[in-house]
Amino acid sequence: MPNIRLFLCVIVILIPLARIAPGQSFSWTRFKEYETDRKTYPFSDSNPIANPSIYPYFRFDTYAETSSQKKWKVVELENTFLKLAIYPEIGGKIWSATVKSTGESLLFDNPVVKFRDVAMRGPWTSGGMEFNFGVVGHSPHCSSPVDYLVRSNPDGSASCFLSHLDLMTRTTWTV
Repeated sequence: MPNIRLFLCVIVILIPLARIAPGQSFSWTRFKEYETDRKTYPFSDSNPIANPSIYPYFRFDTYAETSSQKKWKVVELENTFLKLAIYPEIGGKIWSATVKSTGESLLFDNPVVKFRDVAMRGPWTSGGMEFNFGVVGHSPHCSSPVDYLVRSNPDGSASCFLSHLDLMTRTTWTV
């Protein structure tokens, strides 16, 4: 049920804002993959804590107080109306969505990646839109890399599929 609500929210928000005229198509026309530098306050894996309530995962409890520049992988999808930036190394989060005709941002495009103890396993960062599946919001993968596939389709459109295996529920999600 939450998946259907998320899908409907995305459709209800993105389609009207894109101002699609009759006869125009809404297909992704290009994609690119690149790395970008972001000021980052990382979490540490030097002291993971075993926690039976989230087995087989563990929690992180150490967070940097000073930042450093870090390269993050970005998958960018763009068509006539919208430009999306997806960060597969941060849970597959849609980091930004911009309406090209106005330059308006639909999501908070946080210039800093600052992990703090908010999520089930600890690290979470604000900005963008994350996908949560499993037992609780800010799920175990929200700050970890997820699998992704980007492809050009025969009709000239492009697609990006994000996927992850949730070890607690033994389920796989794909968006």
